[in-house]
Amino acid sequence: MNIIVQSKTFAVTEALRAFVEKHVTRLFRKRGRISQVVVYLESVPKKKNDLFSTSAKIYIDVPGKNIVVQEKAADLYLAISQAAQSAARQLRKTKERRATHGAKWAWNLVPDYRD
Repeated sequence: MNIIVQSKTFAVTEALRAFVEKHVTRLFRKRGRISQVVVYLESVPKKKNDLFSTSAKIYIDVPGKNIVVQEKAADLYLAISQAAQSAARQLRKTKERRATHGAKWAWNLVPDYRD
């Protein structure tokens, strides 16, 4: 389980790192084939009255496909929790696709011995 937390404009505190790890480790419990998770945090208003000035971007390395989720919110903790929920949904969809579509595709690889 490799979790990397990075930020552009501010230093990551231990409380923030613990919050990120708490939400990201839930992904590891449900899907065991995740090799690495990188979380980028940013807190810069793009415009003067920008409400969604913080963003959390999560990169998940899964064999065969990389998943990228980005959420923006007024609060950094809210952006992290929303991004983790979106990542869980995408991982669930990926797992279901592999279970259903992968099984159909695998039957095409089995040779037919009806001679």
